[in-house]
Amino acid sequence: MRRVHLLVAVLVLLIGVVAASTLGFWQQAGAATTRLTTVILPAETAVTELSTAYSDQSNALGGYLLTRDPSFLRTYRDAQADAARLTGIIDLQLADDPTTMQLLDSVQAAARAWREQSARPQVEGRPSPGGPEQSPHQFDTLRTELAELHTRIGQLASDESAKASAARATATWLTTATVLVAFVVAAVVVLMLRRSLTRPLRALVSDVDQVAEGDLDRQVRETGPSELTTLARAVETMRARILSETRRIAQMQQDLARHEEAERRRAEQDFATVVAALDEGVLVVGQTGTIESANPAAQQVFGASESEIVGSSPAAWPVHDESGAVLRRNHLAMPTQQTGEPVNSRVVCFERADGRNVWLAVTSRALNPQETAPHAVVVSFTDVTETRAARERLEYQATHDPLTDLANRTQVLRHWADDSRTHPIAVLFVDLDNFKLINDSLGHAAGDEVLRTVGARLVRAVPEGAQVGRLGGDEFVVLVLDEPDHGALAALSDRLLRELTRPIHVEGRPLHVNGSIGVLVSLPDDGRDGPDVLRDADVAMYRAKARGGGGHAFFDVELRERVQRHMLLEQDLRHAVAQDQLWVAYQPIVDLRTEGTVAVEGLLRWRHPDHGTVSPAEFIPLAEQSELINSIGAHMLRTALRQLAAERERRGGELRLNANLSPRQLNDPHLPALVRQSLAETGLPAHTLCLEITENVIMQDPAGAAGILTGLRDLGVHLAIDDFGTGYSSLAQLRRLPLDSLKVDRSFVTDLAGSHELHTIVSSIIAMAHSLGVVVVAEGVETAAQLEVLRALDCDEAQGFYFGKPGPVERLRVPPGG
Repeated sequence: MRRVHLLVAVLVLLIGVVAASTLGFWQQAGAATTRLTTVILPAETAVTELSTAYSDQSNALGGYLLTRDPSFLRTYRDAQADAARLTGIIDLQLADDPTTMQLLDSVQAAARAWREQSARPQVEGRPSPGGPEQSPHQFDTLRTELAELHTRIGQLASDESAKASAARATATWLTTATVLVAFVVAAVVVLMLRRSLTRPLRALVSDVDQVAEGDLDRQVRETGPSELTTLARAVETMRARILSETRRIAQMQQDLARHEEAERRRAEQDFATVVAALDEGVLVVGQTGTIESANPAAQQVFGASESEIVGSSPAAWPVHDESGAVLRRNHLAMPTQQTGEPVNSRVVCFERADGRNVWLAVTSRALNPQETAPHAVVVSFTDVTETRAARERLEYQATHDPLTDLANRTQVLRHWADDSRTHPIAVLFVDLDNFKLINDSLGHAAGDEVLRTVGARLVRAVPEGAQVGRLGGDEFVVLVLDEPDHGALAALSDRLLRELTRPIHVEGRPLHVNGSIGVLVSLPDDGRDGPDVLRDADVAMYRAKARGGGGHAFFDVELRERVQRHMLLEQDLRHAVAQDQLWVAYQPIVDLRTEGTVAVEGLLRWRHPDHGTVSPAEFIPLAEQSELINSIGAHMLRTALRQLAAERERRGGELRLNANLSPRQLNDPHLPALVRQSLAETGLPAHTLCLEITENVIMQDPAGAAGILTGLRDLGVHLAIDDFGTGYSSLAQLRRLPLDSLKVDRSFVTDLAGSHELHTIVSSIIAMAHSLGVVVVAEGVETAAQLEVLRALDCDEAQGFYFGKPGPVERLRVPPGG
């Protein structure tokens, strides 16, 4: 019995140790299960509710942006408070997990960024760089961070569940091993005790076998010797504890399953609510190719009820691409269903159930890309009909003239660029003659009506396929494709001009409009771009205007070279003063009574470093067109007065200076101040300066010219009319002007000696001038015969090559007696 007792003692000890270990594992499984149900699952629920809270904030904010209803702001703030409360729950439950805390911080940071960028500017009125719209990028970042947090807590739940399962498995294995060991020892004891222990031991083994097989409800009986009863009692205690723990764990598993099912149903409900609230249409197309669900927005776009949509095939709803082709085998979900690849913002035309077409931007995604084709697909789409129409309207407005509805400059250049590289294209630049008079006399409304009529007439008169455009103002352009023949283009230009000259009835009165046309032919190898072609056609048009208007002119190489030269000279003229290229030439003016030089006319000259001497007839008009004439004229006046002062000091005489004024200079309000300052700088008396003005300049605005000339005359400066006889001034106008002298144009002097008619004209001019107390100067004197006639007619002064050609001041020749 001692060995039996020893074996029994060993068995009890072993069973006790294993039982303790088994109990420890069961407790470990219980602790893991408890943590799973009391800590991790509530945290996981809080994360799900937190996602819902942020979605509620976004939906409320979207509703507020659409309706400006304050109730959406209340919903937004309630959802914001829920988010803060749920964040605190997660923080409290999982504060011991650094990874979870880090992810929670990322969620809070993303939420703050979204509120700063999208929510707070709308709720609190704070400006944001992104404008008043929500920022999809920031909210997508928030969704991503929430998904990562949810994944982490799910991982914690999986770990705890695995830990509990492992502990239960280990405890079960230990229980089974203990029972087996006990069975072996019992068998040995039975063999040793034989009959005295066989029956009780068999009963005990039977009970233990039942327990080992999982019948934990079977109670272990206490029979036989004290050792067996003690063993039976220990096994019974272990069975009772295992049974109690198993029942508790089973109950917890049932509770967990019910909770997971409830969460799943809630998540599905939340998803359905979010999808139903979306402004985008959403369809789910199953693997069989039929539509399984359609949200309200999709039903609205389709113009059909949910029952009409669900169960149908996407191919049953006609879809067209942007060219109008029907997409029968390439409907909304087909590409993604076959390949699993996503399709982003594909624009299609969808025919609704009522027959109306709408434009949709379609995006499709496979629900599970890892599955084999055909895939189940979720299709989302947005109605972009109004956006597309607005874009088309803006495109039309950007390429058409609002007054005439013709192509504008942008569209004309685009049309030229599309065709000019492969076909000859003719450009007819049309400009109305004297259109400004219509606007000034009848008003801009009448002018606009004329422009509309002209545009319509040009459209009717051009050949088929030609494009008519308005460049602005009264400038039109006609592009004619595949017509390089100058004769045909000349005939077309004449036809267009005849159309323009037909009376246009505006406000009950007929208006007669004429125009000038510049014609240019651009071949496929033309290296010019569109603006250069229009510029050259414009140059040709100005050539037509220079011929008197009402006609057409072709652009040629000579004209291009002249224009290019003028452009280069204009640019160089801007630097001519600074680079000391301009100088003053002087031509003597002689008193015919004393034959002495009493004055010199200062004439501006340009010594170009590349082109040599540039004629004043070429660069003075450039200066006037580019408004450089004021600065150049001021430079010439200062230079001439300074050199005159030095010459007077050297000669010791009363030499005067004659200087020409251009039309722009005469309109310069700073001219009197310039003259006063220039005289003051040189110390010359005002009467030594005589300013010359042509008749045409004066007659453009007689009253204005008289006021400006009077202001100059008040300074003490002398005034003269230059080229007298070539304009249209009258004796009455001359009498009103504060003039000191007039210069008879050279055209009257050239043939004076042999023409009785010219003799009479010049005699009359001299007599008229003397009657007004005006000195007469004859220009262009080149022969002694001309000089003698002028003396006989009592002319006062003269200038010309006979007395000396214009030259530098140091080469100024003074005739005898000067």
